[in-house]
Amino acid sequence: MAKSIFNYNGLEIIIQCNIQEKMKEIINRFILKAEANANNLYFLYNGNIINEELTLAQIIREIDKETYSIYILVNETNKSILKEKLIKSKDIICPKCGDNILINIKDYKINLNDCKNGHKINNILFKEFESTQKIDISKIICNNCKQNNKYNSYKNEFFKCFTCNNNLCPLCKSVHDKTHKIINYEQQNYICEKHNENYIKFCNQCKINI
Repeated sequence: MAKSIFNYNGLEIIIQCNIQEKMKEIINRFILKAEANANNLYFLYNGNIINEELTLAQIIREIDKETYSIYILVNETNKSILKEKLIKSKDIICPKCGDNILINIKDYKINLNDCKNGHKINNILFKEFESTQKIDISKIICNNCKQNNKYNSYKNEFFKCFTCNNNLCPLCKSVHDKTHKIINYEQQNYICEKHNENYIKFCNQCKINI
């Protein structure tokens, strides 16, 4: 037996399944259990839209075969604009939490480790790596207005206030407290949130930039 873990509106819904089942059968059971509207849902596994005609055995990654569990992200949107929302990260990120992570290559496989949350993902195949580095920018939401996101912002421009630790859309940034430390969202991994100075070193014990 295997299991598919669906993340839907912040809740995890587990569907027990057979490895040889088609994904559409597994997804249909999720839809019934979640009482969801199938017409406006899309399903992501490993950063890609799931081909529902394939079996679980055909899509599961080698790394997930250890537990025969897959983690599926459920979103509500128009599939025709999905590819524009998913962008490749400019930095190496942890597939689990999205923070910066160290990368090393051994025996033609990629290992990711030492993000600040302590995650480790090993034995990623080269052909699978790129899909682990995708970001859904529609999920980067302004903490002030709670309506605008990085995807629908002009030229995808967004900001980060280090003083409040909030994401800001351009409109909210224009009326935000001018005494606060506000930077472009794309620069947050390069500037210290405490001192507003560029990072120059990495602490191996704390696993953070300093």
